[in-house]
Amino acid sequence: MPRRKLIRQNTFPYHVTTRTNNKDWFKIPLCDVWDICKEAFIYSLKRRQVVVHCFVLMGNHYHLLMTTPESNIDEFMKYFNLRLSQLISKESRVINHKFSNRYKWTIVDNQKYLKHVYRYIYQNPVRARLVVNPLEYPYSSLHFTRFESKYFNHQPHFQYYKNKAWFEERLSEEFNKILKLGLRHKSFSPPKRISTYNQRLLNT
Repeated sequence: MPRRKLIRQNTFPYHVTTRTNNKDWFKIPLCDVWDICKEAFIYSLKRRQVVVHCFVLMGNHYHLLMTTPESNIDEFMKYFNLRLSQLISKESRVINHKFSNRYKWTIVDNQKYLKHVYRYIYQNPVRARLVVNPLEYPYSSLHFTRFESKYFNHQPHFQYYKNKAWFEERLSEEFNKILKLGLRHKSFSPPKRISTYNQRLLNT
């Protein structure tokens, strides 16, 4: 592997997402899936070390922001999704595959974009109209206890409570679409044609 690529993977965080088959809801209560996710983190981190920055579980998918100091994203995700699927199958007694395809990832290699990605992840349940602000949503790394943060190697780049107003600011659907499109690339890249206002907002 070229040295430049290795440094790139080691230094910058990945935004990772995985969705269930046919976008179906999990067959068990989300509170149970949340506990299973924690078990899957423990299981996977014992086998492959990564740094977890941000995690939000939704009804049929999750968002994970993490860094891989050992360039082992494929190995970690294999352990994590396999364990997650096995435990959900055991609990729901449904044996078919839980996830539709291979996980998707985007490297966020710009500090200005990174904070927007955090907000985009935190506000996922807000956009889904499940809660009014991110702190109300229980299935988020915002609610990791100090013990859990240590156990899950949870190290956020930004402290939510110190930036609460910024993270809870509601943005336009157009700007959220820009972020969503940017996260479809291997390296976060916003669309070329966006308004001057949104370009300025993206770079703040």
